[in-house]
Amino acid sequence: MTTDQTSDRTTGPICGESVEGEPGRVGYAPAPTALPILEVNDAVYLRTATSIEETLLEVYGMITDSGALSEAPQAMLDRLIADHQDAVKETVRLTEQAGGEPYECPNAWYMDRVVQPLFDHIAGAPEQDIEPTDQPEHDMLVVINGMEQMAASMYQLMVELLTEQSIRPDVMALGAQAARHGAAFALLIDPPPDSYFNPALFGETVSAVPGVLPVYAIPNLFGTLAAILIAVGVASSAGTRFSIALETPADNSYIYEGMSCDA
Repeated sequence: MTTDQTSDRTTGPICGESVEGEPGRVGYAPAPTALPILEVNDAVYLRTATSIEETLLEVYGMITDSGALSEAPQAMLDRLIADHQDAVKETVRLTEQAGGEPYECPNAWYMDRVVQPLFDHIAGAPEQDIEPTDQPEHDMLVVINGMEQMAASMYQLMVELLTEQSIRPDVMALGAQAARHGAAFALLIDPPPDSYFNPALFGETVSAVPGVLPVYAIPNLFGTLAAILIAVGVASSAGTRFSIALETPADNSYIYEGMSCDA
């Protein structure tokens, strides 16, 4: 006698087959809610620009209050503060022209992830075992130079992103002003002629002091939007200092419509 051992597999997939379907769920967690899709438009770009201008004003106020700058650099910083106060008025005007609600407070993303770590390593943070820098004026100047470079890159990129052409010339003017600011402070950090331009632009060797990143009035070719690397703080035993990459605003740091200073 023989026994037919063939089984009916119609109730499930055969080994090697793939079956489409919804992924299984374990436990009693509620069904996930899809995140809202936020529109990125001209108003969002300009609201973000205002928040960056307000961030720079906040940073420059902190530097002024620290008393780290000598007379001539502080006088230059006072000029920058006045320029950025005017820039806030301009970005607010442009935001309204684009049909948006102005956002007149610092960018929380940059304050938390960029500004606070930089100042922790300049002023010191005992609760984190971070010693204050041994070159406070130099580090403050480096921060100013980096912030201005970032603002110039932001406006340069924004010219390409804005859909309303009539706004672009005003944004270009703000970017050019920030670029001039950065160049002026680069020449304070490293006296000319060595700091006029980056030798790498001409295929030459870049000479640098260990633990100190060189800065230049003309750091790169026009159109480059690479991150600006800032190094501050006390040098480690290996000669390195705390560094952070300062990038232009993106999706995670945009000030979307509906976001408020209170929130």
